[in-house]
Amino acid sequence: MKIKAIFLTVIMLMLSLALVGCETKMSRDEAKGTIEAFLEAVEIGDFEAAKTYLHPEKPYDVEKFFNSVEERAGVDFQKGIEIKRYTGFSTALYDSEIDGSDYELDMDIIVDGFALELSIEVVRNDAGYGIYEIDIDD
Repeated sequence: MKIKAIFLTVIMLMLSLALVGCETKMSRDEAKGTIEAFLEAVEIGDFEAAKTYLHPEKPYDVEKFFNSVEERAGVDFQKGIEIKRYTGFSTALYDSEIDGSDYELDMDIIVDGFALELSIEVVRNDAGYGIYEIDIDD
């Protein structure tokens, strides 16, 4: 009888952990959709809309960030942002540094005829959901 009770307790614990994991898991499509919507807002110059895709713990001055990239790389994001190809991704159901799940996508983009490398990390944790980190290399 004790073995049956222990077995049931272990099964219940595993199911509970699985449900918690499902609650915070992010799909590739969800992360890509967030990133693509964010880039569309940047492309049309709607930085207020772009800010709505950011994680609450990592507010950026989106306009200032993209203006600095434009100056450094000599590009104009409002002339178009094309995702050429996805070059890598990483995902974690739980990361202790952010206390939640994350999904990072690396991609080659074309902006104003120039090739750039873009890396964006999307995070879901108790503080919210959204873009947590942005890095653009020319």
